[in-house]
Amino acid sequence: MGAALSYDEALTYLGQFINYEVRPPASYTPGRFDLQAFVDFLESLGAPHRAFPSVHIAGSKGKGSTAAIVAAILSQAGLHTGLFTSPHLVTIRERAQIDREPISREDFAALVSELRTHLDGVMAAQRRARTFFELTTALGFLHFARRQVDIAVVEVGLGGRLDTTNVLTPQVAVLTPIGYEHTRLLGDTLSAIAGEKAGIIKPHIRVVSAPQAPEVVEVFARRCQDQAANLILAERDFQWHVELASRHGTRLHFDGLGQSWRDLTLPLLGRHQAANAAVALATIAQLQQQGWPITEAHVRQGMAQVHWEGRMEVLGRAPWVLLDGAHTVEAATCLRQALTELFPQQRLAFVLGISTDKKIPEIIATLAPVAHSMTVTRVNSPRACAPEELAALVKAHGVQVHIEPDPVVALAQARSQAQAMDVVCVTGSLLLIGEVKARLQGLTPEF
Repeated sequence: MGAALSYDEALTYLGQFINYEVRPPASYTPGRFDLQAFVDFLESLGAPHRAFPSVHIAGSKGKGSTAAIVAAILSQAGLHTGLFTSPHLVTIRERAQIDREPISREDFAALVSELRTHLDGVMAAQRRARTFFELTTALGFLHFARRQVDIAVVEVGLGGRLDTTNVLTPQVAVLTPIGYEHTRLLGDTLSAIAGEKAGIIKPHIRVVSAPQAPEVVEVFARRCQDQAANLILAERDFQWHVELASRHGTRLHFDGLGQSWRDLTLPLLGRHQAANAAVALATIAQLQQQGWPITEAHVRQGMAQVHWEGRMEVLGRAPWVLLDGAHTVEAATCLRQALTELFPQQRLAFVLGISTDKKIPEIIATLAPVAHSMTVTRVNSPRACAPEELAALVKAHGVQVHIEPDPVVALAQARSQAQAMDVVCVTGSLLLIGEVKARLQGLTPEF
């Protein structure tokens, strides 16, 4: 048995493995994403994926916010609740949380040490290269199993059908809004992308879906029919109404699935978060029907305490400084709508950094009409789009643009040029948000 790794050594060890978050795979196929091989790996670790019930969440946007809301309500109900999400913003330990506490450095290092020993021992004969995401998923599931969580909320990493997390058979499968993302891997039509996401639908389970385009609904309905699963569809089986969207959060009503919850408060900013909350509430209603001990009081208190970093997160005031990792056209549209509703009279300055695999012209075209100025910067990634390329696209929209490759310097410049009532919004990539948050805290982003 090898020596136990320190936390820094554990990070270095994981850094040796293929990381598709840094360099996307050449293809999204069973040959490259072998789920059965991963199941065999987990079985050799004691089958941690079968040690706890789960809620499994796939989609193009809103996965993290929806997962955070579900987990907050479950924890409020006194349930020992795991939360597995990706990517992280500052520390990899954010990916595996229990009752919103990230895994400790000590537990993280101990589990990576165990995985290394296992890979060097019983698994060595297989000579199969594992990936960074497989190992972090295995680590998260081991953490949940060892700490005997009552239930875990698990967010899909990429797609759904072949995603490493798709070894679970959940209590409820959740499908957040489907949009165009990772089209080179998942397909260039909504139907094709929906087909990959629908892969998390297992036989005889309950499936909650956000509002979707008609062709997406058709794919989900067909998959549910094939799997004898029960599809619960937003706007058909449950509804919500936004009573108030302000700079302090959102107040909404929820109706359907046997529940009528009035005047629920959510501290997350932006009207679009009410739709994420409604999907989370429909998921909670399904768990209630299965006998989970969740009351209306738990729902209210859990909703009121939700915190999810990097999504319309307020970093400062006078000027307002917001962080929002909008990296798809749909997410940029939600951001634009939220900013114009919550800050209708203020000038908006963006600090923008984007990866090259995103729909960059479309994202800029979405934000430019409401921008007073943009400072373009570089995401800390091999996939980063050069600031000069971003600047050219911004200029084409007639928006004043500044180039500053260093994100923290870019933010400082934007703040210094803003008036007290203005809004400075850092956006375009969660990697950008993570770097800004980490460096402002005097930390180094992990990975």
